[in-house]
Amino acid sequence: MSHPRTPARALALTAGALALPLLLTACSGNKAEIEAACADIQSNISAVDMAASSIEQDLLVDGVPYQDQHAEELEAHLADVERLEEAARGSLEADAAERADAVYAILDELDQGDEAGLADALTWTADTHDTILAA
Repeated sequence: MSHPRTPARALALTAGALALPLLLTACSGNKAEIEAACADIQSNISAVDMAASSIEQDLLVDGVPYQDQHAEELEAHLADVERLEEAARGSLEADAAERADAVYAILDELDQGDEAGLADALTWTADTHDTILAA
């Protein structure tokens, strides 16, 4: 059975055709920005891991002040992850948001001086490691 071409049907088809690219963009996000943010995250992840490990060793094991460069490394990583979060949509956006929250928690606990909170934040960040690399 064929459907007659009515103005309402033609308008609905046109609206659907115009909405499809917007829907696809909403699901994936800005591909170029996502790829750039992911490349930055992947190229710096070893330094980020080392910074988190050093902070844990300094504060929680040795009881000495952490090095500012380690916090700066985490701040730079947070900026990259937030850039990914802003560009992405869907589950990628949610994964980036969780990683950003975890890294922010480390920085916040460093400011607060709460060792138990810092230990939890370091664990949370470690738990989001593979997820952010899979992005």
